[in-house]
Amino acid sequence: MIIDKQLIKFILVNFEAFDVNTLFKAILMMKFYLVIFLFLALTLVASSGANSQVDSVYGEQSRTMETKIQLEARVDRPDLPLNEKLTLIVEASWDGEQGRFKITPITPPECENLEILGSSSVNEARMAEGKTKSTKTFEFILKPTQTGNGRIGSVLFSYVDNVTGDSSSLSTQPISVKINPAIEKKTPDYKIFLIIAIVLILIYVLYSAKRKTKGIKISDQTKEEEKIPEKTLEEKTLENLSLLSPLISEGKTDEFSSKVYKLITNYLEEKYHIFVTGKTTQDIMESLSTLNLGEDQIALVKDILSTCDLAKFAKEMVEKEKCEETFSKVKKFLEQKMKREVQ
Repeated sequence: MIIDKQLIKFILVNFEAFDVNTLFKAILMMKFYLVIFLFLALTLVASSGANSQVDSVYGEQSRTMETKIQLEARVDRPDLPLNEKLTLIVEASWDGEQGRFKITPITPPECENLEILGSSSVNEARMAEGKTKSTKTFEFILKPTQTGNGRIGSVLFSYVDNVTGDSSSLSTQPISVKINPAIEKKTPDYKIFLIIAIVLILIYVLYSAKRKTKGIKISDQTKEEEKIPEKTLEEKTLENLSLLSPLISEGKTDEFSSKVYKLITNYLEEKYHIFVTGKTTQDIMESLSTLNLGEDQIALVKDILSTCDLAKFAKEMVEKEKCEETFSKVKKFLEQKMKREVQ
């Protein structure tokens, strides 16, 4: 090992080391620490460079992923007859909003044995897994021109990233389709439609005739019902009065008087809309005096009610002849009312 004389002199002067062994040990120790220091310094520099390179790679990859657009082209069927149409679908999709990219209108592809009839496009944005997914779809309607193999050329898709300002373009793969001979479309059999129409007309005619006949029957029945007028209140009361006649012949004069009283008071209530239940004969007569009734009719009602009161309140035995007289008065009163109603 070669020892620098200047270094030895420096050590001797500054550290006052006159011992030769001590001097050699100090020099060797200094060389050892110097080597370790240089090794650590080189290791740190190499590690920093590697990390910087990795960060650069991942940063570039992240930027590329943010601006990535997926482009796909497909047809709705791989083969078709000559007399039918085909749809070409070109779909671009990416993560983010619709306004992230400015898309240049695409040029229709070059085709062999196929003719482009028209095109359309539609934009769509949806949420998937908490992220916005955007799609722009182009559709081309194609018509075969001859049988054999048809070919749809590549579609160029250019766009500009509105965030980074970068522009780029993508293209689809060519698509081949098989064009078969035209299929003859069967014309509808008009005879079947004619037969069906005739059957439906016959059903309608029969149904209408049946319904009309039923309507005539209902109308005739209604007319017959109309011919039979509804019984008047006086007629109904007279019928109920005739049902009381057997009570007289059976000697049930009290029961007869009670039922006649109820019959005549019910008639007055329904006919003149006056409340007579619980009222005395005098009160009922006062109510009748305000109505448009003749004096003879009021007198008849008063005689009927007074006779009934004898059996109802005085508990007197009403003679059979008196009951027959009351029966006649009630009948006369109701018949008079019927005549006046007709007039």
